[in-house]
Amino acid sequence: MTKRIDELVQHICGAPNHPLVPFLRQWCDESRLFITFAETNATKIRKKARLAVLDDELTDLFAELAIAAFLIRDRRFLVHYEPYRASGLRSPDFQVTFRTQALFHVEVTRLRLADQASDDMTGNALKLARVVCDKIGQCPPGTTNLLAVVTPPSVTGDDLAPAAVRLLESYPQREAQRLAPELGLEGAREYLRQRQRLSAIALCSFTTDWRPLRVHLWRNPQAKHPLHADIAKYLVQTPQ
Repeated sequence: MTKRIDELVQHICGAPNHPLVPFLRQWCDESRLFITFAETNATKIRKKARLAVLDDELTDLFAELAIAAFLIRDRRFLVHYEPYRASGLRSPDFQVTFRTQALFHVEVTRLRLADQASDDMTGNALKLARVVCDKIGQCPPGTTNLLAVVTPPSVTGDDLAPAAVRLLESYPQREAQRLAPELGLEGAREYLRQRQRLSAIALCSFTTDWRPLRVHLWRNPQAKHPLHADIAKYLVQTPQ
């Protein structure tokens, strides 16, 4: 097993000092299913690892793989990485099969904050609202869609996603536009047009070594395809 992991890590990362090495090895050590996932998607991961030269790009990759590792550690989930990439259209990061029959999609992104320890609920809700506007176009119609937002541990909370959604729902009103002009009316309208596609938002925080810490889940009451109750239960249980 060690040789298999060594060869996989070497193939994907190239150099032993690549920043992905310790995390990739950790996920492989903890899950044989993740090894299979990494081997299946080695070409994609390798390309991303080689092209990611900025800290933000690397952290985006770590976030994607950390979400994959979190799902894969439960045998009920079968995760496919970027299944629609060849189409050239905007699409979610993962197509996931739950218990061999329930299909859903996961788009992974990060909540980027200038101050990682910020507890400014209004400012954080505005940033999350902008993330939702940007990502909702990657939710395929006719299926369950989960937006997984990786956040610093200090800013996750049960109130954050509802606050962002309330801002989006109220934005066509002039008072809301005056208070948050940077959100943009067109983005809010795009959300309102496609909001039934969004099944849930999961605010996911991780430790410094990319182990799951906690998940706060908001389930969209207007979703045309709600998130399966057992999937929701898995997400919100203590990740560690």
